[in-house]
Amino acid sequence: MERTGFQRELRDREVDVECRGFGPSFNMDNTHYHDCFEVYFQISGDRNLLSGGRFHHLEPGSVLWIPKFDLHQSFQGQQDTGTRAVLYFREEYLRGVLQERAGELLALFAGPFQVMRLDVFQRRKALELLYELEQGSRAGQELYARFVFGQLVLLLEAWSRAGGALPQEAAPTMGPKYDRIASVLAYLKNHREERLRLEDVARAFFVTPAYLSRSFKACTGLSFVTYLNHLKVSYVLHCKMERAKELLLREGSVTQVSLELGYESLTHFERVFRQIAGLSPTEWRKSQRPGEDKIS
Repeated sequence: MERTGFQRELRDREVDVECRGFGPSFNMDNTHYHDCFEVYFQISGDRNLLSGGRFHHLEPGSVLWIPKFDLHQSFQGQQDTGTRAVLYFREEYLRGVLQERAGELLALFAGPFQVMRLDVFQRRKALELLYELEQGSRAGQELYARFVFGQLVLLLEAWSRAGGALPQEAAPTMGPKYDRIASVLAYLKNHREERLRLEDVARAFFVTPAYLSRSFKACTGLSFVTYLNHLKVSYVLHCKMERAKELLLREGSVTQVSLELGYESLTHFERVFRQIAGLSPTEWRKSQRPGEDKIS
C-alpha cells in the first residue's frame, strides 16, 4: 500500500534527537516529509536515502541536511546493520537560539551542499553534543539544551564552510538507475506548477511511459501519479501558508485570514498553520511584532 505524509511531528516540542539502529532488510515503507528541519547523521553501517530529488549513499560520518516538507525515504545499504541519529528542529527554535546567524545555517538546507562528511574527531564531537542535547531536552533543562543546540549547529556550519560539504555532483550516489530517476524527480520539482503527465515527462527523458512508470515505482516505492500529487499538494499548502503570514500582518483577526484563504474551520486552519510555521497564527504574529497585542 502506498503512503505518503508526515512521518514525524514535533507537536509541542521545538527540538528533538532520535538515535536508532537498523537491521537486515530495514527499509522505510513510504516516502514522507516532516513539518520541521532534519539533520541526518550516519554513525555506523551505511544507508541509501532519497532526499532533495537525489539518491544518496551515506557512509559513517555522512551528514545529510533535509529541509522541512522535503519528500524523503531511506533504504538498506550494502551492510546489514548500522546506527543513525537524527536532529529535528523548528525554524523558530533555530532563530531564537542563533538570532542573526540563523540565516547562514538555513542556507545549508537550500544550497548545493546537502551532504557533508565528518572526520573521526568531528564525528565524535557531534555525537557528544547530540547526546547532551537529547539528555538536556528530555530532562526539561531548556537553557542548557539551547546552549548545546547552538554549539552543535554552529560547529556543523563551520565544518561545512571549511570544506566538509560535498557538492551534489561529488556526493556518492546509488548508481545509474537511481541517478536517472533522481533527474526525473528534479524535473518534477522544477515544473511542479505546470500540468505534468507521465507521457510528457517520459518523452523529455527519451524513455517510454511504461519504462518510466516501472522504474519510478521500483526506485521510490510510489507510483508516478502518487508522488506528483503529493509534491503539488505540499507546494500549494506551503504557498498558502506564506500568504497566510502576509495577511496576518495586515488583517484584524485570525478568523478573517482563515476565511479569506478558504478554510471553513478555524481549528483546521490553525492546525495546518502550526504544522508548517511551528507556532499558532496568533503566536506567530506576536513573534513578528513584539510588544503589540493583536485580536485573534
